[in-house]
Amino acid sequence: MAKASAKSFTFDPAFRVILLKGKESYLHAQYLKMIERGLEETRGETPERFDFEGSTTDLATLLDELRSYGLMQSHKLVVLDNADAFVKRESHRRGLEAFVASAMDEATLVLRTTGDWRPGKLDKAIVKVGAVVACDPPNAATAISWCIGRAEKQHEAKLGRDAAGLLVERIGSSLARLDMEIAKLSTAAAGDPPTIDLELVRTMVEPSREEQGWMIQSVILGGDAGAVVRTFRALKEISRVPDQVLSWAMVDLCRKLHEGARQFEAGGTDSSIGKSLRLWGPDARPVLATARRMGGRRAARLLDRAVGTDLALKSGGAQDASRTLEGLAVVLADTCRVGSDRRSRN
Repeated sequence: MAKASAKSFTFDPAFRVILLKGKESYLHAQYLKMIERGLEETRGETPERFDFEGSTTDLATLLDELRSYGLMQSHKLVVLDNADAFVKRESHRRGLEAFVASAMDEATLVLRTTGDWRPGKLDKAIVKVGAVVACDPPNAATAISWCIGRAEKQHEAKLGRDAAGLLVERIGSSLARLDMEIAKLSTAAAGDPPTIDLELVRTMVEPSREEQGWMIQSVILGGDAGAVVRTFRALKEISRVPDQVLSWAMVDLCRKLHEGARQFEAGGTDSSIGKSLRLWGPDARPVLATARRMGGRRAARLLDRAVGTDLALKSGGAQDASRTLEGLAVVLADTCRVGSDRRSRN
């Protein structure tokens, strides 16, 4: 039988057993459609589909369905959801290993799991007669490219890269959620074809609590301590952003400033440094400008303070976490402002 790569999936009618594993439900659904279409095109008729729940199905019931056929029976597609729960029982796992070793041509078995899957002998047996397919969420860069292509091909809309970047930042890399948001945005967008721009994403896609926490970065870069305090308290008291998110957002900002300052001192350019720090759109300019004028030594001291504060919070060394973080945010803002003031005097 043919083999398939775990990194990509193209259905082969010769596959008798396919394992779809990973947390990306969108890929599970798309791959299952691909399997059904492939069987129909190959055999000239729609396969008869049987669905089982892994947490409640026993081995005998599953194997009986796979091995039983009527006189007028078409090809069977047997789908076992929550396969991780099914194979937790050693007898079930061994039974599946035995079935896979002698899988018949009259049925295709698809195992699906979004939970924890322990690779082992079963995976190796499946690869010999079919495919083990990863259905994991993509990284941010891949998700952005996917959004742009999806908007054009499926929704006949134009999605700018900066708008796609903000969409992924706010939604995450879940393809199912991104597809829903793109459909909503394409309906609201104006133009021919409809154009989804940065402002439309800002208006229609609400930021998550995590992204709200990262908003503190742009306010700190502005150098206004009063604005920082107001924003910090709004994020804590109104948006209920966790201390951990705010702390890490400030550590991340200091890391970017330090790395950017070091690269500027080594002769780096805005373009190369922005790329290395994975900055894009309007967020790149203030970070790079601040890093350039701050210099490596001052940025290093700032990073040390932020990391020290974060460690103190995690170890219980800070009695009032919120007050400690607010104080750190003010120090960061003052440091950014001082660098700007010195430059203006020069």
